[in-house]
Amino acid sequence: MNQPKNIMLLILCLLIGLILDVIWVKNNINRTTIDTIQDLDIAIDSHLNKIKTDLTRVDSNTIPCDKNNRKGLEKLNFDSPVIQEISYIENDIFLCSDRVRKSNIKIEDSHLKRFEKHNGYVIYRATSQRRGINALFFMVPTPSGWYRIMLDSRYIDYWIKQYTHRKQLAGCLGNAVDNLICLNSPSPVNDFIYKKQMRSEKYSYLLTVGYTKESLKNAFFMQFPYAAAIIIMLSIFTVLLINVSVNFRRSIKSDIQRGIRNKEFYAYYQPIVNSKNGHWLGAELLVRWLHPKHGVISPAEFIHTAESTGLINTITLQLLERAAYEKTQIQAENNDLYISINVTASMIINSRYVTELICIISKYPSLQHNVVFEFTERETFSPTELVELKLGMQRLREVGIKWALDDFGTGYAGLSTLQSLRFDILKIDRTFVASSVTDAVTHSILDNIAEMGHTLHCTMVAEGVETAEQAEYVDDLGIEASQGYFYAKPMPFDDYLSGICKPASASHSEAVETNTTTAHQQAIK
Repeated sequence: MNQPKNIMLLILCLLIGLILDVIWVKNNINRTTIDTIQDLDIAIDSHLNKIKTDLTRVDSNTIPCDKNNRKGLEKLNFDSPVIQEISYIENDIFLCSDRVRKSNIKIEDSHLKRFEKHNGYVIYRATSQRRGINALFFMVPTPSGWYRIMLDSRYIDYWIKQYTHRKQLAGCLGNAVDNLICLNSPSPVNDFIYKKQMRSEKYSYLLTVGYTKESLKNAFFMQFPYAAAIIIMLSIFTVLLINVSVNFRRSIKSDIQRGIRNKEFYAYYQPIVNSKNGHWLGAELLVRWLHPKHGVISPAEFIHTAESTGLINTITLQLLERAAYEKTQIQAENNDLYISINVTASMIINSRYVTELICIISKYPSLQHNVVFEFTERETFSPTELVELKLGMQRLREVGIKWALDDFGTGYAGLSTLQSLRFDILKIDRTFVASSVTDAVTHSILDNIAEMGHTLHCTMVAEGVETAEQAEYVDDLGIEASQGYFYAKPMPFDDYLSGICKPASASHSEAVETNTTTAHQQAIK
């Protein structure tokens, strides 16, 4: 790749890295916020549980406002840094507290409306009647009244801030009853850019934890240097990897071009057999590359580059021309055998390429019968391309070519399309055959595929037959032909030629098998 493209690619990688960094930060702050609010809820719940438990113990062992009761309340106050006062309320009147023996002061309406309609625990913020200070009040109900604990809001505010600040967060305690937010803090909830809230059904408080504008900025920039270093390294690595890949593809392309010039591409033959008796009916030609340095190379290593660069077209023409000579030798042994050659739909849509194919076929009589072209159903094409495809297929039919659809059952071709293109052979994809014996769903699908093939009056070929059970099941479905390792692996032409056996005359018991063989041969003649 040239320098400007490398720079543009690097910039693109950096932008993608920044986007991924933002996503990562967002996920991280979400996880941190959830973890923090859960931990904070457990801490507050535990603290209030202790206060409630201690109060219940004092109340159950004493009479409200007697000497022992007030001593117990005083001890609770002394032992807790957050409790400022504990009062006992009955019939809307302060009867006593941990510091005052008797008061008989009626509670102000501003306090009453916060808890008089509630039977459970209540937390609210208000100004103390007797002390005139702003505080948090925690109301604990008893069978005959209430204990009201006045909490130091400054202490709670400081405690929550310390708890959340170490994670660059902000938090506040609110009232879940009347939705007053941040009872312990002057900061309004609107200051939170991102927040999570948790409501306590037991103690009627609302926790809010999240990020303000400032804390969010700090959280982002704290990890940014590390993220930036990773982004830069990954971007450089990506650019280098793409350059290596491009150069490798260029190298393969140049090597393929050299191989084409030296005619290094040839075909292995994989037999296609009669499903009933295993007699050879023909063979599919599978391309191989006889490399001068690396020996025989599988198509998996070069076919993608050959197809993406268009070099597969030239390779196919060479294979076809070579097949003309090899088929002459096949005919000398058995004139009924056919050969099947893979092409792509894009080749047949190209009228100029079709003309090149026709020129070769017209030049060699051996290619003018018992030759099948097959392309895969995985290829897709537009309605306009479908018309051009039909024209190309028809032109080749006129010079003796028959047509097969490979990987049948895996693509998107509807029944109308299949009828329009008029295939002679449908090759069932190996995935259906492989699991048909053990998987009931695939078993049913294969049944339907076979039935569709018969409806279209096409010869069926099952690909990927590897076991005796699969072979038996394929035969039971009435699929005329099979191909796979159970019968034969792809082999060099000389091995294929030596393995051809001339059909023997069929006895009466072999009549059904012979009829099946004849039907398949007629489909390609």
